[in-house]
Amino acid sequence: MAFANPRSQRASSSSTSTRGWNCDVFLSFRGEDTRHTFTDHLYRALNRKGIRTFRDTEELRRGEEIAPELLKAIEESRICLIILSENYARSRWCLEELAKIMDCRKQMGKLVFPIFYHVDPYSEELDTGNHKGAFFYDDRNGDEEGRRKIERWREALKTVANVMGWSETRVIEEITSTIWKCLNRELLHVEKNLVGMDRGRASSSSTSIGPWDYEVFLSFRGQDTSHSFTDHLYAALYQNGIRTFRLDDHKGEEIESCTFKAIEKARCILVILSEHYAHSRGCLRELVKFIECKNQNGKLVIPIFYHVEPSDVRKQKGTYGKAFQDHEVKGFAHETQRWRAALTEVANLSGWHVQNWSEADAIEDITCAILQRLSQKLLYVEKDLIGMDSYFVEMILQLINPLSNDVRMVGIYGLGGIGKTTIAKVSFNHIASDFMITSFIANVRECSKSKGLLHLQKQLLRDCSMRRVESLSNVDEGITMIKARLCFKKVLLVLDDVDNLSQLEALAGDHNWFGPGSIIIITTREKHLLGHEMDALYEAKKLGHKEAVELFSWHAFNQNHPKEYYETLSNSVVRYVDGLPLGLKVLGRFLCGKTVGEWESELHKLKQEPNQEIQSVLKRSYDELDHTQKQLFLDVACFFNGEDKDFVTRILDACNFYAKGGIRVLTDKCLVTILDNKIWMHDLLQQMGRDIVRQESPEDPGKWSRLCYPGVISRVLTRKMGTEAIKGMLFNVSIPKQIHITTKSFAMMKNLRLLKIYSHLKSTSAREDNSVKLSKDFEFPSCELRYLYWQGYPLESLPSSFDAEDLVELDMRYSNLKQLWENDMLLEKLNTIRLSCSQHLIEIPDISISAPNLETLILDGCSSLLEVHTSIGKLSKLILLSLKNCKKLSSFPSIINMEALKILNLSGCSGLKKFPDIQGNMEHLLELYLASTAIEELPLSFGHLTGLVILDLKRCKNLKSLPASICKLESLEYLFLSGCSKLENFPEMMEDMENLKELLLDGTSIEGLPLSIDRLKGLVLLNLRNCKNLVSLPKGMCKLTSLETLIVSGCSLLNNLPRNLGSLQRLVQLHAEGTAITQPPDSIVLLRNLEVLVYPGRKILTPTSLGSLFSFWLLHRNSSNGIGLHLPSGFPIFRSFTNLDLSDCKLIEGAIPNDICSLISLKKLALSKNNFLSIPAGISELTNLKDLLIGQCQSLIEIPELPPSIRDIDAHNCTALLPGSSSLVIEEITSTICKSLNRELLHVEKNLVGMDCPRASSSSSCTSIGPWDYEVFLSFKGKDTSHNFTDNLYAALYRKGIHTFRIDDLRGEDIAPGLLYAIEKSRLVLVILSHNYARSNWCLDELVRIMECREEMGKIVFPIFYHVDPSHVRNQKGSYGEAFAYHERNGFGHQTQRWRAALREVGSLSGWHVHDWFEADYIEDITHVILMRFSKKILHVDKKLIGMDYRLEQLEENFPLIINPLSNDVRMVGIYGFGGIGKTTIAKVLYNRIAAQFMIASFITNVREDSKS
Repeated sequence: MAFANPRSQRASSSSTSTRGWNCDVFLSFRGEDTRHTFTDHLYRALNRKGIRTFRDTEELRRGEEIAPELLKAIEESRICLIILSENYARSRWCLEELAKIMDCRKQMGKLVFPIFYHVDPYSEELDTGNHKGAFFYDDRNGDEEGRRKIERWREALKTVANVMGWSETRVIEEITSTIWKCLNRELLHVEKNLVGMDRGRASSSSTSIGPWDYEVFLSFRGQDTSHSFTDHLYAALYQNGIRTFRLDDHKGEEIESCTFKAIEKARCILVILSEHYAHSRGCLRELVKFIECKNQNGKLVIPIFYHVEPSDVRKQKGTYGKAFQDHEVKGFAHETQRWRAALTEVANLSGWHVQNWSEADAIEDITCAILQRLSQKLLYVEKDLIGMDSYFVEMILQLINPLSNDVRMVGIYGLGGIGKTTIAKVSFNHIASDFMITSFIANVRECSKSKGLLHLQKQLLRDCSMRRVESLSNVDEGITMIKARLCFKKVLLVLDDVDNLSQLEALAGDHNWFGPGSIIIITTREKHLLGHEMDALYEAKKLGHKEAVELFSWHAFNQNHPKEYYETLSNSVVRYVDGLPLGLKVLGRFLCGKTVGEWESELHKLKQEPNQEIQSVLKRSYDELDHTQKQLFLDVACFFNGEDKDFVTRILDACNFYAKGGIRVLTDKCLVTILDNKIWMHDLLQQMGRDIVRQESPEDPGKWSRLCYPGVISRVLTRKMGTEAIKGMLFNVSIPKQIHITTKSFAMMKNLRLLKIYSHLKSTSAREDNSVKLSKDFEFPSCELRYLYWQGYPLESLPSSFDAEDLVELDMRYSNLKQLWENDMLLEKLNTIRLSCSQHLIEIPDISISAPNLETLILDGCSSLLEVHTSIGKLSKLILLSLKNCKKLSSFPSIINMEALKILNLSGCSGLKKFPDIQGNMEHLLELYLASTAIEELPLSFGHLTGLVILDLKRCKNLKSLPASICKLESLEYLFLSGCSKLENFPEMMEDMENLKELLLDGTSIEGLPLSIDRLKGLVLLNLRNCKNLVSLPKGMCKLTSLETLIVSGCSLLNNLPRNLGSLQRLVQLHAEGTAITQPPDSIVLLRNLEVLVYPGRKILTPTSLGSLFSFWLLHRNSSNGIGLHLPSGFPIFRSFTNLDLSDCKLIEGAIPNDICSLISLKKLALSKNNFLSIPAGISELTNLKDLLIGQCQSLIEIPELPPSIRDIDAHNCTALLPGSSSLVIEEITSTICKSLNRELLHVEKNLVGMDCPRASSSSSCTSIGPWDYEVFLSFKGKDTSHNFTDNLYAALYRKGIHTFRIDDLRGEDIAPGLLYAIEKSRLVLVILSHNYARSNWCLDELVRIMECREEMGKIVFPIFYHVDPSHVRNQKGSYGEAFAYHERNGFGHQTQRWRAALREVGSLSGWHVHDWFEADYIEDITHVILMRFSKKILHVDKKLIGMDYRLEQLEENFPLIINPLSNDVRMVGIYGFGGIGKTTIAKVLYNRIAAQFMIASFITNVREDSKS
């Protein structure tokens, strides 16, 4: 006897003896029974744990006497495992071995563990059945020695049968773990009660886990489950490293203080509610403590209903009811109320119901769920997260929506250092426990560049517990494996700092890569990467000032506020950083410990030289821009931060910067943001841009490309340092110091394209001490100028040499200009002229010649302007013309050819008495502002403005009437006539004005509205405030079905509202204070959407529902008898009521009709403080009613039957309510509430915490894998292999993440349609051809369909010849021949031909022959081959391949053997073409088409690059 030979021996430790032992475990077994099955699996499992194991080998010849080396091996082994199989006692060798083992146990205290393998340990101590054979054989000899042996053997068997061991067939993992722990002294007294697991394993002496001493506390009734379910569950938890507390069988009547402590110090509690659980007062007291911890501390409590009905636990019925009767009889009635409440609450929690499914599966499921809940990896985040309060987290979680069963992709974007990664970490930590698989891949950008995308794919697969990822050779294989392995798993994946689309395509290319409920979070600076695939986007925002001060203080002072004397300086730093968390942290750490003087010095330096640590993070995005985009970025940083996006686009397009696309790139990279159509750049980014310019020539600002610092510009201009390098200048001249600029100051700036000189003092022209002084002959280079902005320009006109042919915008607001230019000039590209508040401007030249393409002309506030040139009326491209507050302007030229004009503003032109005639086409005019003008009437040609949307005539105090043609303004949406005090009527409308939304007539003299008011079908707002002459409103206005706001406040002569006011179903606000109205119309209760009601004699009322509006109506109705009120007959129409408040309305008996049952949506009914005697019986039909308030109804004597939906009732101080009625009602309410709360929610799926689809499922609920629902279909004969080979193979496939279909033995006469579907929807079929496979006509029909799918669909089929000769399958010999004879005798001869053909075909395929080799090796080999087949053979290609079908057709015609490789020759095929033509894509498609037909497939990408590197 010796150790197994090297081929099978795989012990990981050396053969050196340890503490006197040569090996750890000695295996005693009957070779014929278990050598190649159970024993082999057990041996390998022990070796994988590093347990040195002795077992005999088949090569050793056995003698009559046990070999000395075997005796020595027994003595030198620490533990003996005895596998007592069916024929164990038939072997005298085994019995002699057993006797020796038991002698060693007795003499040396050796640990002995029996394994009862398919035998009953309690059946006459194993000497019955086949075990009698050896004894009978030796009894025949009749000699004394033989009888002594027999007696010795019997004694050994009796002894071993009384040792606790294992009696299940699927316990190898438990055995291995137990042995390993025993060898490592983690189990004490194992032999004594192994199956019951001793208390030592639940010792409290081990190191605590964080704030917890235990991860799980097991509560159970020992007599029910201690030696069965609880023991197996405890072992499973223990094997998975879950530290578990349990007390053994005998619990005292008083719960111990140590148990209380253990409950408090456990993270999770499992309550095993078995048949007699409630008989134990200790268990019930424990349970009360559990519920207290749950409610007070949020402790996780999960019930397991073990062979009991959850409803029996909840309602204390069955054995639970009997238990409580016993307790009450024994004098514990004072405690039963608390016990009942605890049982009711725990029974309402979700958990597991273990009754009609495998206990082993239940234990595995529970263990996996607990493991996932407790062992999720948490990511480190700083202790004090500023700006991450509960509200913020809740907002993010709502965005992520972790409760959804959909696959959700969420993008978080923002500039560098803004906190994207922190947000992702916090989100990850909050929801990770709800996922089976979690992965946080950090620094995707850096890792993909330094290590490659394949490395990141492997990291993801490793996080998903996928092995063999090292065999991946390229990204396409990785994509295929990720999709195949994760498509039916609930995954939480975070990809942090993504900067390239290829990274997303390689790691999370589509929603269907992941199983239901999966969440993928992506953080990036590149917003454009978060395209249509994202379900939600979140922009990480900078911190507010208060939060920024707190974060900065933690890093600078280690407290949440600045130290004394540092407050002002801290605020300066915070303003400088502008809420960027990275900057606050970096500068806080940098300034920590420095003096006030040092702080001041560093702050001065920061204004000139930004911190390099911050800059390096921010500059990364800038460095990725191309040359033009960098120039655009620098222009925004130096000149245009906070400016209108359209304006900036127009200017920079003129500079040939392709601004639309460039700004989009800056936005996508979070370098700028667009808010209210303005471009905003963070202060630190702006400083970075300006610092980049400064680095162009640090010592000579005259060579900078852009000048924006006032001091620097002043020095450059006064010292005449300017050069051709200067392209733009932004000069703030708000400083009081005067600066004299000469022509020579600008002489060398020949490339100047942007010049902006401005002041914060708006009235610069009025100041004699203008800080910029120019000589009258001043000139500056203008040939490259695109943008000229000179606020307060001191000269009376532009220089005579001004020739800016590329000028786009001229802005000289607050200037001293009297005229624009003296000589004629042509500025064809000039788009905009702004001369606002140029108070000396007296004339405008003929712009139609000088600037024929002008689109915007703004002359607001030019108070000296008497007239405008007649050519303005001919500017065909002009879009905006504004002459607001040009008070001396008395006339406006006729409009002849202003066809492009959209906005005309003449408001405040108080001298303008007449609006010009419209002679040309002005259909594009959208907005016309004539407010505060002296216009008396509008011309008849006004009706030509058919495109007009806004007409503003406010405060036109001379306007007496409107032309009838106004109704022809079919596009008009807003008509403002407020304050037109002489306007006495509104014209009748001969045509519909469907688009008019707002009509403001407040402060006019109108006496009434036209009868044709109903033609304003789209009217939303009607304002008649302070129309003192208004007497009534026409009935037609009740047809204004779009009206939302009606204001008649201050109409002192108005004494009623229209009777049909309730027709205004969209009315939201009604303002009627200051009128003569005394009573609301009855129909007011129909205003379903009314939110604000301002009524005479009352303050603002905000009805919260139709019910409260109805209450308002009641309170304002005139009462005939002063006692009570009846509801109107139309009451049942209010079906949308959800909240009806009729409290304190003095309602008498009969006031509430029985048809109250029509209020089908009612959820809350308040009837308190009324005088009725009873509530109508119809209330029982209000199936949505939850809250009933009838308090202080002192006349109420009866309550009818209430609906089952009732949740709460307030009946306090109902003094006349009959006692019997009251008690019945309360009992009914209590019962109803219990039923509502205690719904049967305990049919909990086995995948409680996001588990995979059930392992033995044939369900279609799992997510499909590409076009497949399953990856493998297992065909087998259940009785032959279901509980051994097939089960182990299935488990191995499952552990590898291979989605496998199998169905167990319960089969009918005919093959089920669902099974046929499963065959078709599986990628690969494994046919396990065992001894009795052909005996099953079901299996044979299955096989026929499998072979048909192989022929029709190219399905991959692998046979496994399990202890059968392939030739017997192929030729139907041996047991297969016998099976066919059996079928023919039983009338299946008509089918045998198909069956035989299928067997011949499958018998000819290559596969595995499981015969004289170890099954575990076969299973490992099969699993590996299938895994390689699935995970390598499919390469990722784009979903939409354009033109590929045509190319493949050509290939198929010219090279058919490529597409259908039937040839047995070795073939080499070349594909060539220039770069980007699609060679790789063609190769991938071909590879994917034919790879399945090869045992080995390899796709080596990028050979050229890899061969160089």
